[in-house]
Amino acid sequence: MRSVLVLVFLVFTTACATATRHAKLAANDVVAVAKAPAREWKKVAATTAVVGATLLVDDEIIDIVRRNDSHALDQFTKAIEPFGGGHSDKVMAAFLLYGLGAKNEGARNVAFDAFVSSVIASKAITPALKQLIPRERPHGASDNESFPSNHATQAFAVASVIAAHYPHRPWVRRLAYGMAGSVGFARIYHDDHYASDVLAGAAIGMFVGHTVARTNQQERLRWNVAATRNGVLISIAW
Repeated sequence: MRSVLVLVFLVFTTACATATRHAKLAANDVVAVAKAPAREWKKVAATTAVVGATLLVDDEIIDIVRRNDSHALDQFTKAIEPFGGGHSDKVMAAFLLYGLGAKNEGARNVAFDAFVSSVIASKAITPALKQLIPRERPHGASDNESFPSNHATQAFAVASVIAAHYPHRPWVRRLAYGMAGSVGFARIYHDDHYASDVLAGAAIGMFVGHTVARTNQQERLRWNVAATRNGVLISIAW
């Protein structure tokens, strides 16, 4: 419930002044994500093949991770794992609050795109796949919701949006994807998911995040026309 309230806060705070525009952006995002697999079928096929191949070595990977546990890894994975859950809400809220306080439209856009990506990827696609493809978790839980990893989906959805908005800052991309990858490792380390679960979740998150960020960036490229004494001034704003 807390996460839902945070996400609702993000939407209404971001969209309060231009509700129609943001609603249109979100609707376009849903359509774009739905159409993207057909347009990028080669990438989808390649990703599916990689996940399928990983299925064959899931048990071996789990055994290797179990044999190399340590106190340092215990502490690290405990700290990083929440970034695939509640802490990702805090990351979005931080971008939003900074955007509002510093009047930084780019940061506000990150918050909105990350929110939409999270809803589509980790609140719709991944839960649906969990129901369609029941799989027992490595530690033996009978909930049959191992595939794909929702923590990985959420972490990579947010990370891919951040990376897309800062293409000229490699350190931002490395930090975002490094944290998302660490979340995926933590889920394997804690026996909550197999490697193929994490890869599938990461692929979904990245696919949705990139699609949403690209779609919204294109929509935000608009013509601004302003009257002047001698005519009109036309500028392109990103």
